[in-house]
Amino acid sequence: MTWGEREPERVEERIRIEPDGTVVALSGKIEFGQGIRTAFAQLVADELDVPIEKVRVVLGDTDHVPHDMGTFGSRSVAQEAPLLRRAAAYARELRARGKPIEGAIPTDVRLRPDAERRYVGKPMPRLEARDIVTGKARFVADVRVPGMAYGAIVRSPVRNAPVRRVDDTTARAMPGVVAIVREGGLVGVVAEREDQARAAADAVEVEWGEAPPPNEQRWDVPIRDDKGVDEAITAAPTRLEAEYILPPISNAPIGPSAAVADVRADGAMIYAGTQRPFGLREAIAEALGFDEERVRILPQMPSGTYGRNSSGDAPYEAAILSKHARRPVLLQWTRVEEFAFAPTRPAAYLKVAAGLDANGRISAWRYDEHTNVHTGGGFDPRWGAEASGRNAEPHYRLPKARVTLHVEPTPLRTASFRSLAAAENVFAIESFIDELAHAARQDPLAFRLAHVEDPRLRRVTEHVAKSAGWGRAPGERRGLGIAATIYHGTYIAEVAEMHVAQNGRARLVKVWAAVDPGATLNPDGVRNQTEGGIQQSASWTLFEEIHHRDGRIANSGWDTYPIATFRDAPESIEVDVIGDPTKPSTGVGEPGAVCISAAMGNGIFAATGVRVRQLPMTPERVRG
Repeated sequence: MTWGEREPERVEERIRIEPDGTVVALSGKIEFGQGIRTAFAQLVADELDVPIEKVRVVLGDTDHVPHDMGTFGSRSVAQEAPLLRRAAAYARELRARGKPIEGAIPTDVRLRPDAERRYVGKPMPRLEARDIVTGKARFVADVRVPGMAYGAIVRSPVRNAPVRRVDDTTARAMPGVVAIVREGGLVGVVAEREDQARAAADAVEVEWGEAPPPNEQRWDVPIRDDKGVDEAITAAPTRLEAEYILPPISNAPIGPSAAVADVRADGAMIYAGTQRPFGLREAIAEALGFDEERVRILPQMPSGTYGRNSSGDAPYEAAILSKHARRPVLLQWTRVEEFAFAPTRPAAYLKVAAGLDANGRISAWRYDEHTNVHTGGGFDPRWGAEASGRNAEPHYRLPKARVTLHVEPTPLRTASFRSLAAAENVFAIESFIDELAHAARQDPLAFRLAHVEDPRLRRVTEHVAKSAGWGRAPGERRGLGIAATIYHGTYIAEVAEMHVAQNGRARLVKVWAAVDPGATLNPDGVRNQTEGGIQQSASWTLFEEIHHRDGRIANSGWDTYPIATFRDAPESIEVDVIGDPTKPSTGVGEPGAVCISAAMGNGIFAATGVRVRQLPMTPERVRG
């Protein structure tokens, strides 16, 4: 092998067949609502020609699955489906020849024809659905192990404030206290019951030092830089500029972060909601001074993630508490802790300018994205632009364009969030495209199609417009807005019908979506993820905003950080899955969330003539 080449995948790392005939499929990816466990089971069952009930999918258990970088970016199906399919196909060949299921997987293994598939491409409910609905599903905070105690952390008033002095005299004498822990900047309590741990944590007196100033480093990263952009805009018969603002927002998981750690002299077992089990294993091993092989991560179902569980803060804290207490420890964050100390989606200030030629076509485009670091690991210009600048370049024909990412400092803790910067950028781009259409006195749909060259993007845009009855008048103080994009190879277009009350309160009434994720494993899974993304992003659009001063977050609960509830849900969401079966499968965990803010803003403009360029779209902003 030459440098940089990977060892070939081995079938036994992907497929096992148990004595009772159960097929075990192994993947380092994580299921946290996308439906990949079901999709992987469908694929493996088809290739091995077994009933899907005989397939068990193991995800993320670091003692059993192959190494994986993590679950993010709507890439699980795109990355894993081809590997699992080839592994299952090779296992079928070996079983037919009576040979052990082992060995390197050939690149030319014969796959079963699509016509022989029973499951792939057919709608199927998620394998976990019944347990979730009936309450049988086990989430992280439901884990119980023998001898388990409970932990609580003493939090500083300002993030990253150093510990100067600790007085735990009172706390040590309180009932049920097992250990008072101080390691580095972590101060915590372990007790027999959770209420005892929290009471003792409140009794620990800590003198905190002054938090270090935030990193003031800035980066300017060119994404596209054609010559003559400014001159072309200045010379254009029609010119337009606009600014769009998005606040920091919280992941706001329904269940705050939790983890169970059982740290012993010979190793550690960590039960966690994580998107990066092998990354978490590495971090925990380093913190405990163990070899990685002595740490096992057992991913559990999280109660809300999409970026939040790329950060291993709760598992790390639970592991440190368990190490000192010498007992298994469950650590459950509170709602206040989740708002105050969890990472947020960065804020964004987006400045756009463009020129239109005499035919009403875009002649030049200038886009400046000002945002913060979108990953927990900091910013590296070699790859960080893919996260912090995701979808900053439009998918339209632009003769000249300059697109620049400006990464700015922030006192807040920021990290991965569903779609990273894509939802921010597409809000600005698709809103501005709408503004350009009106400046050119053209229909927003026709204007878009005049600038679309990709046939798949054209197809989803035309399809969703037809489904929504584009061009009709939906009623008094109602309007239709459209937006479309390509996200990591998945094509999506959405139309939002908005109603605006006299007081300025905007309501999302109906949504139509058309999505092309290539070859589709489970159409129901695609619809579910698209619907969920629309609902979540509509909540960001209308309600959500983190308020802070000098890094101190003021939101502490649902009363100060409202999210959409059932009464805010649209009357209907129609998702048409029109995947191109000749194209590779792509992901759908995030695309549904990317377009809807712009479609909603465009719908508000159609209903009222008011252009809302700042989120959330509160009644005050909608009233203009």
